[in-house]
Amino acid sequence: MDVLPCFTEWKVSKIEFTGCKTTQPIELIWHDALDVTKQLFSDPTFANHITFEPYIVQAGDQHEYGDYMSADMAGKIQDNHPVGTTQVPIIIDSDKTPVTQVTGGLEMHPVFITIGNIDSEVRSKATLRAWRCVGYMPIIKFKVHLDYQTILQGRLWHKCIDLIFANLKAAAAEGCFMPDPFQYICYVFTPLIAHVCDLLEATMITVVSKNASPLTTATQKNFSDGTLHPPHTGWHTLQLIVDICKTVDPWDLDKFQKAAKAAFLSGVHMPYWHDWMYACPSVFLASKILHTGHKFFFDHPLNWVKETVGNQELDACFTVQHKRVGTRHFAKGITHIKQMTGRDHREIQCTIIASIAGAAPPRFIYAICALVDFIYLAQNPVHSPDSLKAMTQALSNFHSFKDAIVDAEARRGKNGPKEDFFIPKLKLLQSFCRMVERLGSLMQFSADVTERLLITHCKDLFNRTSRQSKDFALQCVQILNRCSEKCHADHQNSVFDKRLVNVCVGNRRISL
Repeated sequence: MDVLPCFTEWKVSKIEFTGCKTTQPIELIWHDALDVTKQLFSDPTFANHITFEPYIVQAGDQHEYGDYMSADMAGKIQDNHPVGTTQVPIIIDSDKTPVTQVTGGLEMHPVFITIGNIDSEVRSKATLRAWRCVGYMPIIKFKVHLDYQTILQGRLWHKCIDLIFANLKAAAAEGCFMPDPFQYICYVFTPLIAHVCDLLEATMITVVSKNASPLTTATQKNFSDGTLHPPHTGWHTLQLIVDICKTVDPWDLDKFQKAAKAAFLSGVHMPYWHDWMYACPSVFLASKILHTGHKFFFDHPLNWVKETVGNQELDACFTVQHKRVGTRHFAKGITHIKQMTGRDHREIQCTIIASIAGAAPPRFIYAICALVDFIYLAQNPVHSPDSLKAMTQALSNFHSFKDAIVDAEARRGKNGPKEDFFIPKLKLLQSFCRMVERLGSLMQFSADVTERLLITHCKDLFNRTSRQSKDFALQCVQILNRCSEKCHADHQNSVFDKRLVNVCVGNRRISL
């Protein structure tokens, strides 16, 4: 099997930080993202599901936002490229996940990539392999004080991403030649249009501190208001870093960290996107509905309901509901569930307003209903100015009635009731409408496929190794290369079979 050709060969690179010792060698498992992009763009599997240039969909006098190619950003980028060229929009997804159970503590941080030319319905099917893994970020502990671990780990992450996507960034600035699925040669540019991540990783990508919004200029004291603040542009962040570097050495961690915190920065001085053409974190950061919507509902509004109604009464409200086709019946209630899937979140949201009607104050119910409406509207696969206006109105309604949550003492902390709403995810909801106008519907950045890939590309991969740390990276590379060789052989066979069937049909030599 080792002699079979593969899509792109995996490799291991050792990375060193001058003057910083680690508990184990830093080994990055990766392959060139540009080669993976070329393979995706030329894959004949997607020949009937690929778009080469931006378009506008008008329904009456309404501009509809669906896939990325129908959004505003696609047209603006295309206007800046030479006539006759094609843009291949890059979409990245990354997330950290544990691969050991109970003991071991081993974590992997894979990075996945796809292109915005492929229809979102096709990208959302894991079996079609529209998402490809391009690297595994090393998760290393440095032999330094705990205060500096986060800074060094963030710098390492950005350095690894920079290495993986170096050629893609060059193609975004200068362009390169790629064959399309029909084997025509195109001159393409590769702008970064979306990096799908959760809130914790968004702060690491934008190199801002945890008490600042990764998308806007809002800080913690502004998280409670219903005002949409100006975007936190990449140029603004880089200018702050340059100003700090003029007076403080970036590797003087103590002084640099203090100066960065004063400017609401994390201390990373070389973000991977700083030299990627058209890349601005306030634009390309795409929120996952799973984390920003459903997980937010589970962590906050559902807890407010539990505090106001009471666990026993809330369970009773759900158990006495009549069974109905299309609606889940929670026979044992919902308060005993400690961990839920995205489906569980959605099914609770469908009936929670009717369940607590009469058991909570009317204004409290209005506030919860407004958030449920917003999350529901955000999942629309196609948006229009009217739907975006409805989302804005739903969020405005929540801020109008949120005082009822404080009056009910439903929002609580370690020291008792809280009167503030310093919730970062609540502030992110303000940016959803602007995000849709620039990038298209948020459902095209769904986490369904990538959450599945975390299992197939991390947990299953770990189980196939000897689980010895000394040669773990080399074993992973060997397994990944063999999987790639097998996928390449299966792909070639399937393409050959389809072409053979087409020839037979053309010569009328096929029997049904």
